[in-house]
Amino acid sequence: MPRRPDPVPRPGRARRSDRTPMSAAQRLSTLRWVIVGIWAALLTARIIVVATAPDVDLSWFGIVEFGAIALGVTVIVVAVFRAAALRRRHADEALALAIRRIDPTVWLVPAAPTTELRDAIAEVRPEVSLGARVTWAFGATEASLWELDDRKATRLLVVRWSRVVHVGIEDVHGDGDRADARRACAVAIHYVRPDDTPAVATFFVRTAPGSRRLLGRGQRLDRLVADLARERIVA
Repeated sequence: MPRRPDPVPRPGRARRSDRTPMSAAQRLSTLRWVIVGIWAALLTARIIVVATAPDVDLSWFGIVEFGAIALGVTVIVVAVFRAAALRRRHADEALALAIRRIDPTVWLVPAAPTTELRDAIAEVRPEVSLGARVTWAFGATEASLWELDDRKATRLLVVRWSRVVHVGIEDVHGDGDRADARRACAVAIHYVRPDDTPAVATFFVRTAPGSRRLLGRGQRLDRLVADLARERIVA
């Protein structure tokens, strides 16, 4: 997959390079304290109003407080889920960068393992416990399965195109813990092991790096299978 070129600096005033962007954790912490400050200000205003004018109707103030609390809780929940998604994306990007350092010509596909793929890895690499997110690297001569293991890219499986018999789509019913895994379709690579025994590697395709959503039948999955089949024929 081609990479975008480095951006060319625009003419004009140069930007300050000493300003470092805030991390996701710092932004979440700042947002949390802003929301806590708003809640504290509302509580202080209620105390002052009640102390100075006990007979005033505070129903409107209660509505404002309820809205502020609901908005704050919503923002915090969204920020937590967004931070988790960013962590997953950064892990996928780190794995992709490590793979491209080894072979910059491959194109990468974020994937999720099926039960069949877990069993295949357990047979080949019994010491490895396959996680929920993996990445396939497809090159000119082989397909390889990678996982990020303690900040290190680990190659778990290698399938040479010359030994691939068929690439297709299979419906995997009841596979996985998530509902979209039960609805998704798996890509199946049927190949021959070095000892001439038949094998198959099935995997789900994630919609994007860092995403937990899986692809079902459609143009994107059909295009991927067609590209893999063409790669196998060329090799």
